[in-house]
Order: sequence, then structure tokens, then C-alpha cells
Amino acid sequence: MTDQVTFEDEAGFQQIIKEVRNEKNETDWCLFSYEGPKSNKIVLVGKGSGGTNELVSNLQDDMIGYGLVRKTDKIDESVTVKFAFVFWLGENSNRMQKARVGTHTGAIRKFIGQFHVDITCSTKDEINDQIIQDKIMDTSGSGSKVVDKSTGSKETRNYGGSSVSRTASGGKTGSLEFVNKDDLKTQIADVRKGNLSWVLFTYDPQNNNAIVAHSQGNGGAEELVEKLNDDMVGYGIIRKIEVIDQSETIKFAFIRFVGENVPRMLKARLGTHSGSINEFFTPYHVTLDVTQKSEINDDVIMNLITSASGTKVNVLEGKKEVTPSTNVGRTSNGIKPASSSMTKVPAVPKNAPEQTVKFVDKEAVKADIADVRKDGTETNWVLVGYEGGKGNTLITLGKGSGGVEELVQNLNDKIAAYGLVRKTEKIDETLAVKFAHIIWVGENIDRMHRARLGTHKGNVTELFSPYHVDINATQLGELTDDLVMQKIQDASGTAIKVRAK
Repeated sequence: MTDQVTFEDEAGFQQIIKEVRNEKNETDWCLFSYEGPKSNKIVLVGKGSGGTNELVSNLQDDMIGYGLVRKTDKIDESVTVKFAFVFWLGENSNRMQKARVGTHTGAIRKFIGQFHVDITCSTKDEINDQIIQDKIMDTSGSGSKVVDKSTGSKETRNYGGSSVSRTASGGKTGSLEFVNKDDLKTQIADVRKGNLSWVLFTYDPQNNNAIVAHSQGNGGAEELVEKLNDDMVGYGIIRKIEVIDQSETIKFAFIRFVGENVPRMLKARLGTHSGSINEFFTPYHVTLDVTQKSEINDDVIMNLITSASGTKVNVLEGKKEVTPSTNVGRTSNGIKPASSSMTKVPAVPKNAPEQTVKFVDKEAVKADIADVRKDGTETNWVLVGYEGGKGNTLITLGKGSGGVEELVQNLNDKIAAYGLVRKTEKIDETLAVKFAHIIWVGENIDRMHRARLGTHKGNVTELFSPYHVDINATQLGELTDDLVMQKIQDASGTAIKVRAK
């Protein structure tokens, strides 16, 4: 049996998609799935005029589905039609079929055509009409100016029991609100000035779209960790001092903690908030993106900082601080320093022997990466991983011209790998090439191998630098062309104007 996806009625399905895309037609959603758990043939599940909620009623927890939904957005007096792509991966869907999904998504996305936002979900509480509308509004920046198609009236949202009309001012950014925004900014400024060592923000327990102050302190990372728990999302910034030769500099680490027991509804919203959160905390030098408290300590943070700057020793804590450079968090060419964070990598013991990566053929690997950077070649991605799936010897696992969707076909849950992808932004009439560094840590990799990955970080960062954004992923659904492009847009502030080449 071939792994190539086929369509039961290609012409008929295209006609249904056209119906959804035609705003004069009542049909505003369609949903496709596989003929059976062992089949690669796509069949129609249904279509209708009841919007997202009607589509959701057709989802089953043992199916994999692909949907298209039409929504209406209004900015001032201008009404625009937006489309959302829905990728449903039911929790009880066939394991073997799940493994083949990565090879199908590119073809299916191309078949369905262009869309403005996409939603990846596995439970029904992760998708509804409100969530899709919020994501569209985040992309367009339309705040509270969304028109209900049936009434033509401006929509009002209910957050934490109080109705508010969402605007672009008043401390709100897209669907995300910063409660007492000036106070939060003051706390971050206190960290930068040295009045505090760290601050931590989280979500309002009554409002998953509102960020509130959580805690602050003058101790180290261990003090911050004491304030975390497994059912919360925390965003923090911590100040460190690095000494290079006899020169002291202040460095800042951004911490994003997503506890393993965070409710699914909140997890579903995090991707739509990332751009606003990053902008709120910028500038910073490194990012620590973790899910377990054991992954955060002062040694790990300093290792990230020294790896990014090229210094391994001579870092002193508690010294008199100097004013941070106005160029903090940026290099001379405008590329943000690597976030250099690994997903789900346990903290390395303080006295553990240093591990450095090796290569079967380092020059060949470097040449493959350079090939991605060349505008004159078709190659737009490369993936580097470990020989035999473990150890510390790197080789090229693959490269090609099919973008992220082709790259993910080389991934599985038993390997760790590092990639570079070239994307093109168009802002008005100006084209700009951007690079995304992908850090993949499969959920079922060898435990001993996982423990060593943190010690490889500096070598890997140096190998792939420079790049504009980095993406940590453990599941295939976290890596798509759209998600990579969205991260690039969030970093450059071009979310509305940019389209991928």
C-alpha cells in the first residue's frame, strides 16, 4: 500500500471547497477524513452552514480530520472574509495512521488551498467558534470590531464575568490583556535596573486571556522555581551577570513555563498569545522554554547565556552591575540571538562532564546548511541529527526544497534533530529572507541521550547561527509552514502584511 494520499472525488471535493470560499453561498464549512483507519483515501465527512460549532459536532475521537471554515471579520467599516484550516487529530485515532499524517498534510493543505489561520486540536474543548474568531482577530488586529454575520452587530466578549469591547488600546494586545499593564512594565523595568532579580507573570484564574503579576524576588532561579506549579503557565524574566575577561555585562533570560497539567483550553490559546508575550518581555538574550521545574536552575540559565555569547567560564554572580547596552537582545545585523532552549531536557548536574558534539563529516554538514542560506539554490531546509539516533555524533538526515512539510517527514518520536528552514516575507514590495532554527526532541528518545542534549546546545547554536527565530517541538503538529511563518511574523511585527512566498 502506498503512503500517497488520494481523494475519493477530487473534482467534487474541490467544488465543495469553492462553495465554502464563496461568501454568497450558505455553506461555510466542510470536513474531510480518511475512508478507514488503514486507508490513505480522503472522503467527505460533511458540510453545512452552521459554522465551527456544527463542524465540531461531526468530529470523533477516533478520527483524523481536515476542515475549512469561513468567518467574517470587520475592521472599521471594511468587511473581510477569512478562512481557518482545522487539523483534527483525535486522541483515539489509529496509531499507524497518525505516523503517516506528516507525509499527507502538505498535499491536503495544498488541496484545500489558502487560509488565514490554522487550528491543530485533539479534543473538542480546544476548538469552537470563539477560539477560531479570536485567532483570526489576533492575526488581523481587529480587536472588538468583529461582525456577527447573522446580526451585523459589533461583537462584545465576556472575560472573567465582565463584558468588555476589545480594542487595540487600554493594555490589550489582540485577544490578550495585560492587567495593570503599567505596573507589569514597571516590574520588568525593576529587573533591568537591578531593583529585582526576577519577576513572574501568569494568567488570571478567571480569564485565560488576561496576564497578571504572580511573584517577584531578589534570589536566583531556584527562588523563582518555588513559585511554579504543574497546572500553571508562567512567563518570567531573570537578570544574570556575565564576565568576559574583565568586563561585566548584564544578561536577561526569558522563561516560558507550561506545566504538564495545564488545562487543554489554556494550552490551545498559547500559540495565539506568543507574539504579544514575546513583544512585552523584549529585549532579552536567551529563552528557556520548559515544562518541568527540574529544567530550571541558575546553572542551566548561565550555561545558555555563556553558550550564546561564546564564554564558558569567568561568569560571576552578585557583582556590581553595569547599564545594559541599548543593543541588548539584538545583533548588529538585527537578528535576535538564538533562544537556544531545548524542550524537555533535564537540568545537567553541576559536576557533569562536558559533552561536545562530533561529526561524521563536519564540512559536509556545514555545506548543507550553507546551501539553505543561498538564494540561488532550491534547497530551503536541512535537518541534522545523531548517527544511530543517539550518542553525540551529528550527520545530515536530509535536505530538500519542500519546506517544513517535507522536513517533518524525516522526524519521529525516537530522535532528537536540528533543522534550518528558509522562508521569504513580502512587506509591501520588499522581499526579505528569514531563517528559522528548529529544535526537535522526540517524546520517546533514549533517556540517557536526552540528558546529554543540554550539553550540546552551545555547539548546535553555533552551527546554525545566525537565524531569526527558533522553534522547539516535540510533536509533528507543532511544525507546519504556517506556524513557522507565524513565528517569523510575530518576531518581525509583520503579522498582517506578510505572506509566505
